[in-house]
Amino acid sequence: MKKEEFISYAQEVILTVLKITSTQLDKLREMGDISGEEILTEKVLLPYEKIYGALLEMKVDKMSEEEFNSFKEMVEEIREKNRLPLEKIQETLKKRIELKDKSGAIVVKKFFKYNLNRLLDKKDKILNKYNQLATEEQNLENLLKDTIQEEEQFDIIYKLQPVREKLRDTEDKYLVVEKDINQLKKKLESKWPYEIYGVVSEEELLETYKEAFKMED
Repeated sequence: MKKEEFISYAQEVILTVLKITSTQLDKLREMGDISGEEILTEKVLLPYEKIYGALLEMKVDKMSEEEFNSFKEMVEEIREKNRLPLEKIQETLKKRIELKDKSGAIVVKKFFKYNLNRLLDKKDKILNKYNQLATEEQNLENLLKDTIQEEEQFDIIYKLQPVREKLRDTEDKYLVVEKDINQLKKKLESKWPYEIYGVVSEEELLETYKEAFKMED
């Protein structure tokens, strides 16, 4: 196997591990096993995510034969450690090459980008609302400082309370959206969360989603 071909093979090995791990994490979340989820993420997902990122940047053509042979041994050790049949990896790699731009990876990547744009738009709206409420709060606070009459002060305080509650609620919504945005950006940057779907066709993936939605209904 040529060096360029082996790097694709190596990526397929790591993607397979990441796909299996991702499925296991979904099951742990469904079970509510937070401890198990944290351990699997720390011990398996994050290390293999780093390996995949390194593979994307790796220049195998600049490796010496000794370095390349050592790299090959490492990849095979990973495959054997995770009990991945050689034939299975070769089969999925072949399918990934055949599907190319018609794979489920393209669909998922577009879906991530669509959701990211939607969340960015939502974030802007929340931020605008927050600024409006902050201005309203500031105006009421300034008015309170300039008010001498106790009765008028109570009236302003009465108006301030719901504004501050709305501000806290808006802050909470902003933090949730910001977290979701960061997660989607990370998925797009690390690539593997959509590349694991590169071995199924667009049609297969869309059909799976349709079936899943039917089950939810």
